[in-house]
Amino acid sequence: MSPSGPGAALSALAIGGGSEAVVRGELTKGDGRSIFVAIRQLRWGTPILTEAPLLLVEADPDRYLKAEDADPRFAELAAALGDSSRLAAYVAFRQLHERKQKEFLALWDGMEDDPVACAIHAANRQGIEEFLQDHPHFRPSVYWNHVILVSSIFGRFGLQNADGSRAVYSICSRIQHSCKPNAAWFTLRKGFPRGKRMLHTISLNGIRRREEITVSHVPETVLLQPKLRRSSFLFNGVPNLTCRCHRCEVNDEEADEKTQHLFGKLSNHVSTRPPTDSSTAAAQECLAELDVLLPFSMQSKAKAKVLLATAFGELSQRAAWQQDNQPANIIRWTGLDAESQERRLKDAKRLYETAGKDFEYLLGQDALPILQRMESGYKPVQDQHKILAKYTRENEADVANAGLSYEQPPQLYEPQLPSQPRPGMPPSWEELFKRSG
Repeated sequence: MSPSGPGAALSALAIGGGSEAVVRGELTKGDGRSIFVAIRQLRWGTPILTEAPLLLVEADPDRYLKAEDADPRFAELAAALGDSSRLAAYVAFRQLHERKQKEFLALWDGMEDDPVACAIHAANRQGIEEFLQDHPHFRPSVYWNHVILVSSIFGRFGLQNADGSRAVYSICSRIQHSCKPNAAWFTLRKGFPRGKRMLHTISLNGIRRREEITVSHVPETVLLQPKLRRSSFLFNGVPNLTCRCHRCEVNDEEADEKTQHLFGKLSNHVSTRPPTDSSTAAAQECLAELDVLLPFSMQSKAKAKVLLATAFGELSQRAAWQQDNQPANIIRWTGLDAESQERRLKDAKRLYETAGKDFEYLLGQDALPILQRMESGYKPVQDQHKILAKYTRENEADVANAGLSYEQPPQLYEPQLPSQPRPGMPPSWEELFKRSG
């Protein structure tokens, strides 16, 4: 990929290499719960943490229950229990070193005041007790208190990875949810051990020192919904449980409605065919307003940026065609002056680059195919911007050397013959590439 393309900033850690010594936050107590706070000011895109899992359970429980060295009773027990995932988590827990087992169980300390944790633990205990009443001969098979506790820890702190595995982390698992997150994580697909997570700053305003670091525990589309729908999804419809993040505490229904309205308008503007100066300007305004309402990187906004950058590129191509066909009586689609063209290309270049960083911070290695596809649209825009900027500088220098004041070319189109070029007009694409040769 190009060193200055959308994927130029993809870090070594994001592609599976590098050190995991980067830690720019710490766990502390706040409002009766563990919170993760920044130890210094963090700018947008700053890596915060890379962490290996404390315990990772593969997607296929048979790897634990039917392994060659597994207790043969486990497969029979899982079949009777009807839930092999909980038993697989317990078997994986038993394979940990004793020190790691203690560290894992310590995650439950202080959870008696957590309503979500209490609800999960009560459901697990009730399920196991009912099972043992129906199958008392399984009671001596395992230490059931640990089965309940391990299942509850996974239920409260477990995170799902893209490959279907589940993992519990010492720090990442305790980072609180927010419907307006300032950080996001992804799982590294390469490197050892498996399941390492990397956390990035995605707040457009950065994170202040000692500010709580939060992530979203729900899909991005849920964040666009009203408060009640967000809470219902977050807690799987469990009654009496609501999100306590700042956005939900404020509960600005007007802002939620405006957010949905703006995304609808943005979708319409970037889908306008053929694109126009007015449609691209309106799309930029929608993005600016959304960055105020939801001031963090989002895939939906990044996709809109790519579509808008593509529209700018199409307008630039039309401007070139208009310039080459000035004698024709055609409809004027877009501005022909050098300043307008350079601004259009500059905006497209910026949109491609910021969208590429958004995808990187949100998706990590999974962003690589997207960035490679974006590169095909970014490279021509970058080259055209360089050429046009060079032409403008040369034109200004020629005017200065002639002792004349430089004037911007007129905005309105006036048909002229090719043999009578208008002073100050931007060159045709052929002339541009001839100058750059």
